[in-house]
Amino acid sequence: MDASVVVPAYAEADTLGRTLDSLRGQDAAVIVVAGGGDGTTDVAEAHPAVDRVLDDEGDGPGAARNRGAEVAEGDVLLFTDADTAVPPDWVDRHRAHYDRSQVVGVGGPARPLDGRLRDEVLFAVLSDWWYRVSWPLGFVQQPGFNCSVRREDFCAIGGYDEEIPFQEDTELSLRLKERGEIVYDPDCVVRTSPRREHDEGYGGLFVRNLRGYVRQFLLGDRVDAEYFDSDR
Repeated sequence: MDASVVVPAYAEADTLGRTLDSLRGQDAAVIVVAGGGDGTTDVAEAHPAVDRVLDDEGDGPGAARNRGAEVAEGDVLLFTDADTAVPPDWVDRHRAHYDRSQVVGVGGPARPLDGRLRDEVLFAVLSDWWYRVSWPLGFVQQPGFNCSVRREDFCAIGGYDEEIPFQEDTELSLRLKERGEIVYDPDCVVRTSPRREHDEGYGGLFVRNLRGYVRQFLLGDRVDAEYFDSDR
């Protein structure tokens, strides 16, 4: 099956090159949706791993991923972030799961990129074991830094909800699972930046996201971007 990788990259000039280095040589077309006015587009256009660069209009990661998916030609769409490094067999590992026709999506864990021991431990809990526990309960959460979808099913459900500024990956996963099986591959590990965890703190970030899960996915009360920037 053909594969395409979509990388949303808004104001990520300092980190995007490392992401693209990790994608170089993998068997997939690479599409970067770049913007931000800091040279991110220049980095994408100059990198040999990139097949196509699209403009990111600053409407959020969901919109950027949808924009990339619109031009992607692969049967399997893979998504990662511009502050993430993927392993050399990342595309092949994801794609292999789609040999089973019932599989519509795949997700995997993360470890910190250039993190400390504390980061390693907390990432293992929050970006791996949390998924291992919640996935069998039906609360699937394909993380945006390490996920893939069967393109026909992604298109059938309308892609990412562009009105959701955060947790758009969870919302997509919960709609996608109605069409088939979503696999969690614990051995398909990416490395992603812990900068947000360092900026906001692990405890505060976890609680805020947990409250967001409850409000959005249990109570049906959407939250806006300001919710995640406040102490509410």
